[in-house]
Amino acid sequence: MAKKIQILGAGLSGMIAAIDLSRHDYEVTILEGAPGIGGLGNFHPSTHGTPIDGPAAWKYIGLDLSSCFVPPKAFRCYLGKRGFDLDPEGLFLVERGPRESSIDHLLYREAQKVGVKFEFSHLVRKHRDLPPGSIIATGLFPELYEELGVPKLQAFGWATRMEMQRPPELVAYFDNYIGDYYYSAVVNGIFFGMLFQRSPVPREIMERCRAFLREREGLESPDWFYATNYVPVIDPDNPRLFAGDKILAGTIAGMMDPVFLFGINGAVLSGRIAARAVYERDEAIKDFKHYTRNFRLNHRARKWGEKMPPQLRMLWGRLFLALPEFIRRALVPTSKIGIPGIKEFPSCRVIKKI
Repeated sequence: MAKKIQILGAGLSGMIAAIDLSRHDYEVTILEGAPGIGGLGNFHPSTHGTPIDGPAAWKYIGLDLSSCFVPPKAFRCYLGKRGFDLDPEGLFLVERGPRESSIDHLLYREAQKVGVKFEFSHLVRKHRDLPPGSIIATGLFPELYEELGVPKLQAFGWATRMEMQRPPELVAYFDNYIGDYYYSAVVNGIFFGMLFQRSPVPREIMERCRAFLREREGLESPDWFYATNYVPVIDPDNPRLFAGDKILAGTIAGMMDPVFLFGINGAVLSGRIAARAVYERDEAIKDFKHYTRNFRLNHRARKWGEKMPPQLRMLWGRLFLALPEFIRRALVPTSKIGIPGIKEFPSCRVIKKI
């Protein structure tokens, strides 16, 4: 008789864990608070830019997701008023949310093929309501952070979306008045942009960013909406595979970069790690330590950067882009990249100034 296991959350890591466990003859049920695939709230559909070592990731999880990761045709980066066309090599665009073209729906179809069961509109607010050995993969939502004792940081932002028939592209914008950065991505006919930082974002900051995008990008976006989430990057010891008798997966496990908050590739890898923790605990612990080994280092780098005056951070960014590629790679050696599963830093070679 197949062993039963429950997974909380039908996001990337939860469904990848479910697929892996089902292949290992477990009877898997995913409990999802939303009424269907695509997440709670109004955040999705959304599009994101992320670095990912696709072939290595697909091999590790045993599932080819390359159709969901689209190379951008263009990557424009603004450092204050200075703009650059950058080489997008090593970066990919991915859609999240309820549409059939999203990575969420691809994983949902794969999970159904191997017999994973789903219970939608099933909210679980206390981990004690789950059997021992269950996997918690609740992503950015705050309900379980405090109960599980996971240190968290609140992130704030303004987001906008609209239909847009344009070749896949990525835009990033950094400025003195923005604590983190603005990004937007176009893929599968959807434009999604977000301005965020680790402190509240007043409307006037959003309007200032919006005016810049109108001037430099010719972007006339619809009304923006305010969003807050929790991310586990406040403590150098944030990454954790276990919380009591539960297994953690995805964002809540700390599988993300503490500098730029990239989390998609970490969620992909974390799903397999969490599943492996069910049937090969020691090997899963080794994998988790391997993929999060640079979190502490990059957490220190983030804290160091926060102490720099904004003008100096902008100057450093322009200097970094102006350096030859071999020097930039020496400054960010591959062994110190904090993005889980990334072997090489994206090119970011300047093609031309704009």
